[in-house]
Amino acid sequence: MTPERWQQVKELFHAALAREPKFRSDFLVKACGADQSLRAEVESLISSHEEEGSFIDSPAFAAAADLLAAEAVELQAEQQFGAYEIVAPIGRGGMGEVYLAADRRLGRKVALKLLPASFTRNTDRLRRFEQEARAASALNHPNILTIYEIGEVAGTHFIATEFIEGETLRQYLRHAQLDADEALRIAVQITDALAAAHTAGIIHRDIKPENIMLRPDGYVKVLDFGLAKLSEAQLTHNSDSEAPTLGLVNTNPGMVMGTVNYMSPEQARGQEVDARTDIWSLGVVLYECVTGREPFAGATPSDTLAHILQNEPPPLALLLPDVSPELERIITKALRKDREERYQVVKDLLLDLKSLKQELEFAAKLERAGAPNLRGASGARGARASQQTDDANAHASARTDELAEARITARVKPALGWMNSGKRWPVLALIVLVVVGLTFGLYKFLGRKQVIPNCETK
Repeated sequence: MTPERWQQVKELFHAALAREPKFRSDFLVKACGADQSLRAEVESLISSHEEEGSFIDSPAFAAAADLLAAEAVELQAEQQFGAYEIVAPIGRGGMGEVYLAADRRLGRKVALKLLPASFTRNTDRLRRFEQEARAASALNHPNILTIYEIGEVAGTHFIATEFIEGETLRQYLRHAQLDADEALRIAVQITDALAAAHTAGIIHRDIKPENIMLRPDGYVKVLDFGLAKLSEAQLTHNSDSEAPTLGLVNTNPGMVMGTVNYMSPEQARGQEVDARTDIWSLGVVLYECVTGREPFAGATPSDTLAHILQNEPPPLALLLPDVSPELERIITKALRKDREERYQVVKDLLLDLKSLKQELEFAAKLERAGAPNLRGASGARGARASQQTDDANAHASARTDELAEARITARVKPALGWMNSGKRWPVLALIVLVVVGLTFGLYKFLGRKQVIPNCETK
C-alpha cells in the first residue's frame, strides 16, 4: 500500500468513526464510490477497531495497529520513563505498546505497557486500561501476571508488570505440536488461574494463545485482563468503600468485545457474558493445542462468527484417532453453544482436567514400567518355584534314604545283636560249611555237562 493510499484509508477511517454506526455504511458508499477495495480496507479497520483489543490477530488488525502506532509514544533504549529505564521494545498489543524496562529502585526487570494518546482521549478505553491493572493486581496467583504499578508520566498512562521470560502459547504452537499430556499440563494451569479470577468475581473475556505465556521452567502465566469485567454478583457483596476501587466496566448491549476466533456464542451476539464465556474460550484453546487447528476458523471474521453460532467443530476422533474419549468429552462440553449445557463453573472443568491428567500419567507409568516388572516378577516367581521344587525333592530324597536305612537297620540289627551275643563262632562254622557244599555241588554240575557232549560224539 502506497503512502498516499494509506493516508486516504486513514482519513476515511477517522471520518467513519466520527459518525454513528448506523450512518457509516451510507457514508462509505458515497466516499468510496466504485472503489470497492478502498471501502473493504476501511470497513476492515473499523471492524477491528470495534473488537477492542484484537488488533494483532489478522492482517487487517495489524493495519489498525499501524494506524494507532503513528499516535503512540515511542521510547528509545536507555531513555528514562519516570522511575524506569527503557531497555528494548517487546511488542504491540491491542491496548498499547509494550517495553522491557529496568526498575532502578528495586533492581528488577519489568514490562511497561503504554496507552496510545488516542486511547487516552477516550474515557471508556482509559477506564478499561486502568481496570486491567486493578483486576489483575487484586489477584495473587502463580499463574496470573503480577501488576506492580499503574501510573502516568508526561500525559502517558502506563502499567508496570512482571517481565516474563519465555514465549506466548501462540509462538509455541507455530513451531511445536503439543501432545495430550503437555496440552493438559498447560490447560490445568490456565484453568487454575481462571478459577482464582472467577472466585474474585473477575471474568477475563479474552482467553487466547496470545494472552498465555509459557516460561522455560514450565509455569504458565495468564496475561492481559484489559477486557476483564467485574461481575455484578461480586460487586453486590462489596461495601461502598470498595466500590470506587473495584468499579464496574459496563459493556453496551450489542457491543462485541474479545477476539473473534475465541469468542463464545453469547459474546459474538453482544449479549451479557459470565464465567462460562471463559470456559468456552479455554475449550477453543485446548482444542487448538491438541489438534493444531482452530475449531471455528473461517476465511473472514464474519465467516468465523457464523461458524461459532451455527456449526459444530470437527470431532477430535476424526482428527486424532487415538485421542482419549474423556478428553474429547471435556472439550465437547466446554464448547456447548448453549451455555446452560457447558461446565457451569470453571472449578468443575479444573477437576475433570486434573483427573484426566493423573489417569494419563498413571497409564504412562504402567506402560513404561509395567511390562519389565511383570517379566521380572514372573521370573522371580519361577525362580522361587524352582527352588521350592528342588528343596522338596532334596527333602523327599533324604527322607527316602532315611526310611531305607531304617528298614535295613531293622533287619540287620537283630542278626548283629545275635552274633555279638557269644554265638557267632558256631554260626560262622555253619556258614563255611554251606559255602563249601555249594561250591562242591556247582563243580559236579559243571563237570557233568562237559562229559555228556563227548559221549554223543563217540
